[in-house]
Amino acid sequence: MIYDFSSELYEQLEEGLRSIESSLTNYLEKLDNFNICIGHNLKLLENFILENGFKDDTEEIYFFKHIYPRFYSWYIYHNELAAMLKLVPQHGTDVMVRDFYIQEYQYQLRFFDQHRAVYEYYLADEDDRDHMFFLPRNYKTLSPLPVNTPFDLRFLTNQGYTFARFIAYDRLQEYTGRKLRLLYRNPESEYVQALLKGSKRRWTGDKIELIEIAYGIYYTRRMNDGKVEVRDIVEWLEDTLGVDLGDAYRMFADLQRRKNSSYTKYLEEMMSAVREQILEKDRFKASKRKLNKQK
Repeated sequence: MIYDFSSELYEQLEEGLRSIESSLTNYLEKLDNFNICIGHNLKLLENFILENGFKDDTEEIYFFKHIYPRFYSWYIYHNELAAMLKLVPQHGTDVMVRDFYIQEYQYQLRFFDQHRAVYEYYLADEDDRDHMFFLPRNYKTLSPLPVNTPFDLRFLTNQGYTFARFIAYDRLQEYTGRKLRLLYRNPESEYVQALLKGSKRRWTGDKIELIEIAYGIYYTRRMNDGKVEVRDIVEWLEDTLGVDLGDAYRMFADLQRRKNSSYTKYLEEMMSAVREQILEKDRFKASKRKLNKQK
């Protein structure tokens, strides 16, 4: 019951975050909406657990090791990203911006190094210390409390918050690494400034639609004779349209989980629009020929 409820709720959370992300407002202006969305879904999850409890320690450990950190990681990610974006040099050169992202990337790496033992436990999905790490009744009050947490303190465990930060920092590294790749590709250009301020050519649809295009190109092997990876196609779309598709693989996984709509909804919409335009032109030409004959 917990697994089904949390899975559906997580899909709801991601859908809400995607909707906010696709809005045209500045990222920092979206932060309040991100936090409201995350806080609302966290509260629903917490209330469900408080009302229903756990059937045994195994279920409780799984919840605090895998489910709860997954939800809470979004709060950490968006607030850490907002804090980073506030510090990006707004009037500096490309080199200054590049150096800033290098420092941020190194800072993120230091976090993993500072928690090396637990991080290796996380990567290897070990379980020998799960009872100590992920049962609230074993929480040590001497552990440092997270600051400004939106969740119920009854959900604190010794390493649940750390696991949530691992997930969040993995996302932050993807974001920062992408910025660095763009900067190193042409470090003397003004491209990055344009990217931060908003390019003239920008994607105004949903990001999931670009993911359909990216995977359509990849599976039909139309770029570089098929000798290209999905990430290369995604980066090309990012460069061309000034859009951040950092969660491309997650969005494709979401696309595969669509239940009530087509896996290729946007591609089919494109196909229908092109067909309709061609048919409309044919109807116009036929009508014009008919008028000419009547004359």
